[in-house]
Amino acid sequence: AFLTPNLSRPNLKVVTHAVSARVTMEGRRASGVAYHQGGSLQTVKARREVILSAGAFGSPQLLQLSGIGVAADLQKLGIPVVHALPGVGRNLQDHIDYVQTWRVPSHTDTFGVSLRGSAKVTGAMLEWKNKRTGMVTSSIATCGAFFRSTPEAPVPDLQLVFVLGIVDDHARKLHTGHGISCHVEVLRPFSRGSVGLNGTDPRQAPRIDPQFLSDERDLALLLRGAQMQQRIIESSPFDGIRGPMLYPTRLDDPAGMAADIRRRADTQYHPVGTCRMGPASDPMAVVDAQLRVHGIAGLRVADASIMPTLIGGNTNAPAIMIAEKAADLIGAHGPL
Repeated sequence: AFLTPNLSRPNLKVVTHAVSARVTMEGRRASGVAYHQGGSLQTVKARREVILSAGAFGSPQLLQLSGIGVAADLQKLGIPVVHALPGVGRNLQDHIDYVQTWRVPSHTDTFGVSLRGSAKVTGAMLEWKNKRTGMVTSSIATCGAFFRSTPEAPVPDLQLVFVLGIVDDHARKLHTGHGISCHVEVLRPFSRGSVGLNGTDPRQAPRIDPQFLSDERDLALLLRGAQMQQRIIESSPFDGIRGPMLYPTRLDDPAGMAADIRRRADTQYHPVGTCRMGPASDPMAVVDAQLRVHGIAGLRVADASIMPTLIGGNTNAPAIMIAEKAADLIGAHGPL
């Protein structure tokens, strides 16, 4: 949406099939970016500034590869310390998500693996092609809810996402037949994780430790949300279609449900916080209010990693807002 309409602009060059290696430095000023492409290491120079937008995993990884981060961690890997900034890679937050699934008959308007389902989807594809209507216009995640775990909670602290299909391990485990699933997630988790380096090769995945449920308050909240979710799906409006649970849990066995949460709960793909924004007086802050990296000239971070705390909802639109705000800051004040 942003790049494609502007690919012909003379001041834009898009490099693909490349992996950023590090930010190049002249003292404590960012001077460009080194990247791997086609088996060679290349460098692009920055006349004004460098902006990292690699996300809550990629941006702290690049900063650490560039010598910016926890000094002791960098020294263990033999990376020269350009600037000790202890907040880089810390403060990782994500929406932990727990899915419950019920089987339903194949005649329902759900997505599934069956002869009836395949015929239905084939017909729906033709309808979409001819009319742009019908079943396959669905996002599959058809509806959701934001709600409070208790009446005393000041704002919603749980979210539901209802899905017209069987969801098991991010749909990596496939099942025959049809079903409905519902996700429940903790919107404002207390647990904090980290992103570090596994080595000095930028093509090596970073070490991501979300520390899910390390704070017991998150488990208690997710358990309460799962109980509320199960009561909804097991209420009378679903009686005509709801079949057995894929992974059975009982409302009168909270310990069993908590054990299932520990076995299967996982990410909802909303990581933030690893280059958090804050004043220079905050020892764990990585960028300031204009997204400039503390202690480094000519370098900003503009992505969800700068959020100090996780928002109570999906992170896509706020990440776009951060980029729009960054563009406004650069336009209004000029580059660094």
